[in-house]
Amino acid sequence: MASGASQAPANGGVRRTEENKTQAPYGQWESEISKEALFRGSRKLIAPRVCSRTGRTFFTEARPDGIYYIVEAYQNGAGYSCRTVLPAGYSARSRVYEYGGGAYAILASSNDDGPRIIFSNFSDCTVQILDVESQKVTNLLEKSDTLRYADFAAHPSPGSPWVLAVQEDHSSAAAPDQVRNYVVAIHTSTGEVRRAVEGADFYMYPSFSPDGKKIAWVQWDFPDMPWSGVTLYWADWVGGIVRNVERIAGEDGMTVTEPRWGPDGFLYFCYETTNYRRFYRRRPGGDTALLNLKGYGEAEFGGASMFIGSHTYAILSSKCIVAVATENGSDKVIVFNPETLQSRSLSLPLSEITYDGLYRLSDTSFIIIGSGATKPQALYRVDITDDDDDYDFTSDYDVEVGDGCNLTKISVSNDEVFNPEIFSKPQHIRFPAQSGPTRDIHGFFWPPQNPKYDGPAGTKPPLIVQSHGGPTGHTGPGLDLSMQYWNARGYATFAINYSGSDGHGKTYRELLNGRWGAIDVDDIAESVRHLSSTSLVNGDRVGIRGGSAGGYSVLQGLCHYPDLFAGGACYYGISDVKLLLQETHKMESHYVDFLLFTPDMTEADKEKVMRDRSPVHHAGNITAPLLICHGEDDKVVPISQAYTMYDDIKARGGEVKLVKFPGEGHGFRKGENLLKAHEEEEAWWGKTIARVG
Repeated sequence: MASGASQAPANGGVRRTEENKTQAPYGQWESEISKEALFRGSRKLIAPRVCSRTGRTFFTEARPDGIYYIVEAYQNGAGYSCRTVLPAGYSARSRVYEYGGGAYAILASSNDDGPRIIFSNFSDCTVQILDVESQKVTNLLEKSDTLRYADFAAHPSPGSPWVLAVQEDHSSAAAPDQVRNYVVAIHTSTGEVRRAVEGADFYMYPSFSPDGKKIAWVQWDFPDMPWSGVTLYWADWVGGIVRNVERIAGEDGMTVTEPRWGPDGFLYFCYETTNYRRFYRRRPGGDTALLNLKGYGEAEFGGASMFIGSHTYAILSSKCIVAVATENGSDKVIVFNPETLQSRSLSLPLSEITYDGLYRLSDTSFIIIGSGATKPQALYRVDITDDDDDYDFTSDYDVEVGDGCNLTKISVSNDEVFNPEIFSKPQHIRFPAQSGPTRDIHGFFWPPQNPKYDGPAGTKPPLIVQSHGGPTGHTGPGLDLSMQYWNARGYATFAINYSGSDGHGKTYRELLNGRWGAIDVDDIAESVRHLSSTSLVNGDRVGIRGGSAGGYSVLQGLCHYPDLFAGGACYYGISDVKLLLQETHKMESHYVDFLLFTPDMTEADKEKVMRDRSPVHHAGNITAPLLICHGEDDKVVPISQAYTMYDDIKARGGEVKLVKFPGEGHGFRKGENLLKAHEEEEAWWGKTIARVG
């Protein structure tokens, strides 16, 4: 690394500026965003659900103890209050596909009954039924070492005992691809489980039509993934038996996601027939039709990820659908009439919506979980305020922007209330790549921000580059307190949405095919150079961090661009892609086929690619200090990958530290472990790029 860092003032680096701010070296600023607020006072909100009969509203809340609680939100005067309804000893979280999701559903009930909730209990993979009024939990499906359940969908008739779900069977799983998945029907009175649909490698989104006479689902086979080669089916449901199966959409590698029945009898779904997923619908006996929303031709609709249960749109009525539109990695909420195709965006202060974060409340209202540039993740009720009951947004234009709604906050993800002025605001960065395929590189940049501090005159801040996991995910511009923590202390941060990230269209996503570990790392290097050239950051003080595939980016970046980085922090990252193929779980067991290989490669070619793109074989190039944090129970990227990298760097005399986390899997969930990891990372950046002391 070059040694061109600016010198701090001789008095220890602190002085007052003309704006009455304290002038102090970057990385040494103090802020009211505390580690305790981040990891002991923060919660993750997900999966809002509403009882269709009563309107009672529920969501799950992941707390610092690592447990996922079911919480009811109820009106209290003009506002809302919340109460936990899941008793101690349970956690509503699923293990299907390892990433989970779709852990609970509200059962249909008669007028005399209170809500009942079916859920998957994380610790033992049992399926339980919660009586909300008594908070009594009844075991429906016994503990099994081999069976897991998720993606529940109850039959709409109050008298029906049937619930659809995705079942995962590990009983004959000598290898990941021998794990079997099914769409099953669970009888909630007897505990009977019928395998209703089988034969495909993967299933998601089983659901009943409003009259209960049909079911729909999506499925796909190896080597496809949730965003490629997914097909949509429906079939008749007759007395608990599935008949007359018919494929509705999904051909030639195109993908379908989020099928959802409307009250009008149509099945709506998001379909990637062009560069972007768009809305389609089909009624039994009719043809498939595109809902061509003008003004959103370059927006992405529908979630397509390895998490189960994505809810990014809701059908409020036969004349109103509310949906998340993602463009350049940023979200906005729109409403449209599926008959007239008139649409408009709602003026919500949200730029990043949770993947399972939107649900119908009534014909004119919905529940949504999201964050804004200066607003932490929260659960809101949104009431559409148009006077026209037909949602005919009369205007001279097909798309109009206006207020059009009332927003009521229900629950927030953090105990502390912060002044929005303390937060750094994201800037969308987009610039053309200088090498490789013609493309633009995307990301969000946050400069240092603290109302009480300035950096020394003539100096520029150190930069922390954040590489997301997936690797086909993306980072949005919503407020992330863990990132703002660095900004408030004088670091600039840049979240790169490298080639292959979703939220930017199919062409951009498929740039990663056959190039993982190469083009994404090149994008990171080009971003560092771009930001340095624009005088936004100190190019001699750059660190890189990331988890999972983002951790792989950290290792690859340090190996292949050692002169660019002064330090790295790798969380549960991949060091050997061949080991990943041998050790990972079913969902990702063929993921690398897309990411590393091309159809024309021989076995020898594949071996060479795996070696060339495995950081462990290039660890000798690493000159920057490396921090590795890894869960001991990680099933996605086993901790053996961390040991392999650590041992190699250590043997070569490099500076490396491995911090192990007992009881944690792929991604840390317990508050004390998140805090510990953060403290390790803060010390690392202080030593490597802030150079405190």
